[in-house]
Amino acid sequence: MANGAGGSITPFFTIWTEPRATIRRIVETNPTRNVIALAAIGPAVSALANQWSKALDESANLSALWPIEVAFAVAFAAVLGVVSLFISGAILRWSGGLLGGVASRVEVRAALAWTQVPAIAAEVILLIAVLEGIAIPNATAAATLQIDPAFYKVGVVEGVLAIWGSIVGVYCIAEVHRFSAWRAFCATLIPAVIAMVVIGAIVWVVYTLAH
Repeated sequence: MANGAGGSITPFFTIWTEPRATIRRIVETNPTRNVIALAAIGPAVSALANQWSKALDESANLSALWPIEVAFAVAFAAVLGVVSLFISGAILRWSGGLLGGVASRVEVRAALAWTQVPAIAAEVILLIAVLEGIAIPNATAAATLQIDPAFYKVGVVEGVLAIWGSIVGVYCIAEVHRFSAWRAFCATLIPAVIAMVVIGAIVWVVYTLAH
């Protein structure tokens, strides 16, 4: 089973229902397997869906360079996804370590990357919906409530997959750090809390100096 996790499509299925066991087999066989690809695919597909949705907008004025713009947007999103993986991996390695976690940065990156499987599935579904003619609501459409009713069904599926992906993520992080899911959840909250405190402090200082 360990070989299957490292060299076949098996983990793409088992990560949904057995996240802890799956990520454990992955980090014990080849923790870098598919990590970069998984980090890049989701954002790339999302960018492609957004670009195609814009093309469906009757008011959109597409230039002759639109295919190049699409390629650039997709490539940029993929690179950004990989960069975000390394940054998030370093942060969660640190925050998990504060709570007694023992995972290395490579293991945390593996957990975060494989957690993206539900998110990738969600983005693929969104892309299929867009190709079927369901436009993604933009700011203007949302303001005027001109949203395709079919998009709500897609939104429900997206929401379910997002929640499930979050659960998978917590369990994967918990497994590589070798602690409980609750502690993993707290490890994901620590960076957010610190960021909020720092931003709040900056806002308070700027407000104080301004007055």
